[in-house]
Order: sequence, then C-alpha cells, then structure tokens
Amino acid sequence: MLDMNGHICLTDFGLCKEGLGYGLVTHTFCGSPEYLAPEIFLGKGYDRTVDWWALGTLLYEMLSGLPPYFSEDLDEMNERILTEPLSFPHYFSSEARSLLVKLLERDPKKRLGSGSGDAEEIKKHPFFRDINWDKLLRLELTPPFIPSVKSADDVSNIDEEFLRENVQDEGDDEHQSVPVKKEDFINFTFAADNRKAAGVQ
Repeated sequence: MLDMNGHICLTDFGLCKEGLGYGLVTHTFCGSPEYLAPEIFLGKGYDRTVDWWALGTLLYEMLSGLPPYFSEDLDEMNERILTEPLSFPHYFSSEARSLLVKLLERDPKKRLGSGSGDAEEIKKHPFFRDINWDKLLRLELTPPFIPSVKSADDVSNIDEEFLRENVQDEGDDEHQSVPVKKEDFINFTFAADNRKAAGVQ
C-alpha cells in the first residue's frame, strides 16, 4: 500500500510478535499460506528469519506477479514450498536471482539475514546498492510512482470488490473458522481484548 505521496505503508501487524530477539524461537502457526517459510510447516519452532523468507516471497511476487511456489491448491502449494526447486522467469536480473536464492533458502540458519546482523545483511546485498537507507527511512527519496488522489482519505484507487466487503470484528467468536485459545498467542501484543479496551469496535 502506498500513501498519497507514494511512500510505502506497512499496514498488517495483526499477528506481529514482539520481543523475539536473536536466537529465540516461537511455535505459533499463523500467516498467509503463500508467504509461510518451510520451518513453520515443519512445526519445529522458528525464529525471526521467517520474515526474511516472507520478504523474498513478496519481492518475487512484485517482480513476476505471483509468489514463487503459488498454487490454488493449498496442499500442493505447501508441498512446493517444502520441496520444489526455486526457478526464475528469464527476465529476472542476476542481482534479483542472487538475493532471492539467499532469502528463499530453506535452511533458516543459512538464510540471508539469519546472522546477528539481521536486516543489515540484506541491505548490503548488491540488489539494493542504489538505495540510501537513511534517506529512505526519513522519506527523503522521491518515490518512482505517486498515486493520483485528492486527499489522504481518497479510496478511488482501491478495487470496488474490497470496498463492498463487510467489516467484521475478527475477535468475535461468531466469525472464527477455527477454535482460538489464548495460549496460542502468548507474547502477541494485539488481541481482541486489547481492541475492546481501546474502544475499537
């Protein structure tokens, strides 16, 4: 999602777990199926390097139009994530291929970003050599695309399909498709109880 000035907005932190420092693991099974790292499927616990797998998946999708192991059949997609060799369209640059091979490494201990340097390892990859990270963080770089909007509340660029969807409180048990237990979300800072306490309906 882009803001009205063309800067990227990160919007979905509903299942963000804080305090997962270097070397710590968790076991919660959650996330969008296309972006789940292999170690999540294996159920042996995972660390924050799952985020670097998800970044690799997102970058691949942005460059090609689909995630690398996508299938409409969920079981097939899960199997592809676990076993299928990574392949690229012919138009991927050598830098993009190099970065994606390192981010979509199935062994989390070998994945780019798995060391104590975390994101700094990724930022130093040649794919990002033209990015001034300090200026990017301060929103001082001119985005390559600025949306045509009238105000910050203009929704004209959002597909009508999404504007017609009913808004539901995902914390409402009536709308849960699977049973939810509080112990499944230990160390998560965002929960239905917190939303109600903050006056969000």
